[in-house]
Amino acid sequence: MKIIITGRRMEISPSLKDYVEKKLEKLEKYFNQLIDIHVVMNVEKLDHMVDVMVNGDGVQFYALEKSGDMYSSIDLIVDKIEKQIVRFKEKQSGHKVVPLRMMDTVEINEREGVDVALEQVSNKPKTETEAYLEMKLLEAPYLLFKKGAPAVEEGYDYANRNYALLFRSGNALKMIEVPLKMIETGDYNTKGFIESDVKIIKDSNTNPELSFEKKGTCEDLEKYTIPEALKAIMEKKKDYLPFFNAETHYLSVVFRNGKQYGVMVPAF
Repeated sequence: MKIIITGRRMEISPSLKDYVEKKLEKLEKYFNQLIDIHVVMNVEKLDHMVDVMVNGDGVQFYALEKSGDMYSSIDLIVDKIEKQIVRFKEKQSGHKVVPLRMMDTVEINEREGVDVALEQVSNKPKTETEAYLEMKLLEAPYLLFKKGAPAVEEGYDYANRNYALLFRSGNALKMIEVPLKMIETGDYNTKGFIESDVKIIKDSNTNPELSFEKKGTCEDLEKYTIPEALKAIMEKKKDYLPFFNAETHYLSVVFRNGKQYGVMVPAF
């Protein structure tokens, strides 16, 4: 099991690192294959915040907690993640297929923390037209999808990172992609992403005709961590918010369903 710990605006002492690792070791017993756990600690004014993402058995669990001291936040978030995992495993043991979007999202309480369901999209490549038809069929205002890969340098895993985002912005339909050069170099600047205005020349339930007009700069996307994206959607009071994940370097969408929240992410 790999545990990755990051500190923002704070130094992580050896004793704090050891405390986190020992607390998280208890989660390993719930998985056949626990791939990794990402921990981000952050101090903002009086709040000591921790967010944790667990990747195991093809499922992701995420939670955010904050309290008056970091050790308490760690205790709270490990308990919360463990409860998520237990509830999810109990559903699985009933031999019932549980969609990832149902994965233990609970009501928001900003002072005590936020649970978020991570909804993975299909890893089957789609054309822009296929993505539009799927979005239309689902009656959804956005769709994150994997695109087919053009010819690129041999040995470079571009196909598995080539995702695009189709979404409505007001009355307009837009698409955003990450340029190949940025994926190759790992130097991401959202203003340089490829943003297109999508025009529906002829609509159809089977064979629509679309045109894509590329803009000079990408103005409709911000770079956030998941906690920052959650904070942004709450402040802007939107139902969904496309963003570029500053940690995973993938396009994503944070969305609201009543008082519950989720994040649409690629299939890792």
